[in-house]
Amino acid sequence: MAIETVVGNRAWIYSHNIGRNAAAGMGFSMPIGVAPAKDGVLFVASRGSDTNPNQRISKVTLDQDFIHEFGRVGEEQGSHVFLTGVALDRDENVYTTDEWLNRVSVFDNDGNFLRSWGEAGEDEGQLNGPSGLAFDQDENLVIVNSLNSRVQTFSKDGKYLSGFGLKGNGEDELDMPWGIAIDNDGDIYVADWNNHRIQKFDSGGAHLGSIGRGGSGPGNLRHPSGVAVDGDGDIYAVDWMNQRIAIFNSEGMPLVFLSGDAVEVSKWGQMSIDANPDMLRRRRQVNNLEDQQRRFRMPVGCAFDREHNRLIVCDSQRGRLQIYHKETNYADPQANL
Repeated sequence: MAIETVVGNRAWIYSHNIGRNAAAGMGFSMPIGVAPAKDGVLFVASRGSDTNPNQRISKVTLDQDFIHEFGRVGEEQGSHVFLTGVALDRDENVYTTDEWLNRVSVFDNDGNFLRSWGEAGEDEGQLNGPSGLAFDQDENLVIVNSLNSRVQTFSKDGKYLSGFGLKGNGEDELDMPWGIAIDNDGDIYVADWNNHRIQKFDSGGAHLGSIGRGGSGPGNLRHPSGVAVDGDGDIYAVDWMNQRIAIFNSEGMPLVFLSGDAVEVSKWGQMSIDANPDMLRRRRQVNNLEDQQRRFRMPVGCAFDREHNRLIVCDSQRGRLQIYHKETNYADPQANL
């Protein structure tokens, strides 16, 4: 039976999960960003950790097929130290950010390194802890700088175009921003991590409003790390510390939150269990296994595939993605019984 989260005429229907914790190959290591491509292909950014430096971009499919990986750990061109974001241009070239190296790397759709750009610093056009990135309607790249609380726009080859943002907790200020999304009107949404809110700006950087405030109740956020916007204007805040996805309408009013629904083991996870009887025995000893298994654990990023009305959540500490399909004009099948 499908797991559905319903609010009015909207429904988010859980589909399946992809992944397992793995240092390479069929799995992820702290996935923090995902970029959906055509034909059910996903590019997943694994950040790894200090003790497990397994940074990489994995190219996989929604059907849980592993294609290949690239951009592994290192300081040389085409490598990453602290991978923080991933985005695709219209040609499906892959753009990544690295907060340690303060650079943007560009790969083709097959993972071949094309170029990189970026210079560390505080001046216009320089990078200081780049994190989330997204393309605007003109195919320019909008990048969040976490460490100096700034948002900057570049051409695809790295030419600085514009920027905005000041550090603080005022209505138009930012404090360690992280994720970013751009809606169909070109408005920019920034996950304002230390201010516990999502900030909305127009394409020129003028402040349009704030969504959420600190706390754990409905409409509250605690250190949001990512944000996405769907074609209807609904807003998805990755509520990192509350371990959920908080959903707001286009006016910023809270609708509902998702806490995770992965009751099943992924195909890759089942392969690990089948190959390791000790793992199966340990799973049988876990209290409330199904409830623990289904829930997000410190999610960091998400993306909304507007073409297919699909929400993809980076369930980071569990090394997987959870996939939901959104239906509008939803009719409860039980309503007429």
